[in-house]
Amino acid sequence: MDGLAQQEAGAGHFTEAAPKLRAIFQAQTQAAAGSLHMVGLDSLRTRLGTRWPRVAERVHILAERLLGQMLAPNDAWFRYGEEGYIVVFAQLDRAAAGLVCAKLVEQLQRLLLGDVDTAAVRVHSAVHEVGGEVLFQSSTLHEMLGAAAALAAGTAVTEPGPGSDYASPWGHVAQQEQPVEVVYRPIWDVRKEVLSIYLARPMRPRRGRLPLWGYDCVADPQDAQQILALDLEVLRQTMQVYDELYRNQFRCFLSVPVHFETLAGIVRRREYAAALQAIPKELVAFLAFQIIGLPQGVPVSRAAEIVSFLKQFSRVVIVLVECGCHDLPALSAAGVYIATLLLPPGATPKRWGLELSRFAHEALRLRLRTGVEGADTTLMASYADGAGFHYIAGDFVGSWSEVPENALRFTRADLRGRIGIA
Repeated sequence: MDGLAQQEAGAGHFTEAAPKLRAIFQAQTQAAAGSLHMVGLDSLRTRLGTRWPRVAERVHILAERLLGQMLAPNDAWFRYGEEGYIVVFAQLDRAAAGLVCAKLVEQLQRLLLGDVDTAAVRVHSAVHEVGGEVLFQSSTLHEMLGAAAALAAGTAVTEPGPGSDYASPWGHVAQQEQPVEVVYRPIWDVRKEVLSIYLARPMRPRRGRLPLWGYDCVADPQDAQQILALDLEVLRQTMQVYDELYRNQFRCFLSVPVHFETLAGIVRRREYAAALQAIPKELVAFLAFQIIGLPQGVPVSRAAEIVSFLKQFSRVVIVLVECGCHDLPALSAAGVYIATLLLPPGATPKRWGLELSRFAHEALRLRLRTGVEGADTTLMASYADGAGFHYIAGDFVGSWSEVPENALRFTRADLRGRIGIA
């Protein structure tokens, strides 16, 4: 990375953190010089513009969740200022650790804005202390990816030995993780007052760390082939579990996730279709597919093509949408049956109640069924019910389990009872 980044003292408003950084340098812990990084969200704040004050809390909740997922047990971080974090890596070298920090901002931009400006994602890496000042190297994600690609090209023929640095910038993540597992949680069918639908979700356990969820389970969430491989594995595990349950007279409905990237390319779609064609016909009536990552603004004809493809192998097609990133008229025109709104962690009626009401009202006008994920409290579930949502999922409804469970009656009286207990 040398030569690609300019050295700077202080890295702007982060200089106020220098005393704390010097204390870390002088502590002689596992963290060595070069393992300290400053991650600023200023580029994200600039792109969000006037929306920043309204979404800042959500941005920090997402950032801290991603930090928990990406860092090792011996790593540490602390928040600095209104839009920054300082991250201390115990083992990764400066280049690899810088890429992890850049990936954090990249993920935030993709989740909140739908795309990534790699030239604007900048990470400040602490190099050493000179004359009482901590010196930094400032690099953009674009520069770091170029350097990593050049390094990988030069070392591709060499197998990394024990304790050696990883050739891939994300290799340290993949090598420390365990196999992907598929877990299930119930969805409350509000109209029928029953828990009979189960949402499948990939999860990768990690020793001493929080597990990875969804498409964070792959080493590179932007690699379409890795996404396809994960979708195929989720489908395989889900069908294996349900086939056994079905043969034992067990009945429930399953919502299986599949990423837009898997369905967007003809070759990848054919490979996924081959797996779908192997599903026993008697199980198709119990399947729903939930499309993840459908880009906002995708042409209706393209979305309709994908929905029609999935309808051949399922009962209904669902689309998962982020708050503030939905085009319900387009989803309705494409033939989507359920539009499910994904709430951020810690969502409350005070903060998200208006968004829920608007979403449900617009969907009703378009004759779309509505779902919500992330109703983690009784109050949030009660508000979603009052807003008119047809399907509700979250910690309040039920936790994740290794296999789906038998259908369970759950009425509004049960909901009111839980609110009374809470």
